[in-house]
Amino acid sequence: MAGTKNRAPTPEVVERWLKAGYGQGSGQGYKPFLYVRDVPSRGTSSMVKSRLTGRTHHYLSRQEFKVHLHAEYATCTKDIREQFALLPWQETFEIASELGVHHPSYPRTATPLVMTTDLVLTLSTPSGEQLLAISVKLAKDLTPRTYEKLLIEKQYWNRRGIKWLLATEDSISEIRTKNLAFFETSLSDERALTAPVAPEYFSQRFVDNHSPELSFLEIMISTTRELGIDIPTGHALLGMAVWNHQSLLSIDEAVLTHRGRVFLMER
Repeated sequence: MAGTKNRAPTPEVVERWLKAGYGQGSGQGYKPFLYVRDVPSRGTSSMVKSRLTGRTHHYLSRQEFKVHLHAEYATCTKDIREQFALLPWQETFEIASELGVHHPSYPRTATPLVMTTDLVLTLSTPSGEQLLAISVKLAKDLTPRTYEKLLIEKQYWNRRGIKWLLATEDSISEIRTKNLAFFETSLSDERALTAPVAPEYFSQRFVDNHSPELSFLEIMISTTRELGIDIPTGHALLGMAVWNHQSLLSIDEAVLTHRGRVFLMER
């Protein structure tokens, strides 16, 4: 569908969106119900290419993107579906009636809103694949009306026996978030793929050159000189190793900066 979705749709228009498969599917073929272009931007929306799913994800807030980073990093995550439509469309309207709360409608219309969950993860567990539904909100935005809409969402997933979580800024580690973001561009950096050494080996040499009094940049300079590569390539290699869980570099002790200290996990 070209352009943005009509923000004051009739029921017939919404039915066409659903027939086109928005908010449905899985893996690389999944189509989020809402794209960045469909929602007025506050400067916090983002599009990110996922190596896990092989497609570009659309996040409508900075907080959603942060949750994505953690989901992408977790080894048990097998699929990530954002802006997931709660279908059939009529079910959330029925749930709202049962709960005695007002179902949201599209602005300036009487058309019931197609409700969505921010992220739905497919996780690999010892008992098989399971879904996890995550709604993402900032604590300051949790108004009584927001809680009503979240209650509809929660009941939708409860009916299916699927765990539902509300994620606020207090739910995830800000240190890990910033460190994953620090290395996130490494996932699409060609230098990490064409370098003369593998990411895991570079990380091993970086760790061997570690000393408590040295900064991140000082260790990086020492390691790249030793291996005869440039610093951007070294950063890409180290980032790839971190994302591949092949590095002893700790991403939970402190926020990594070029001038800051580096902490290691126990060997």
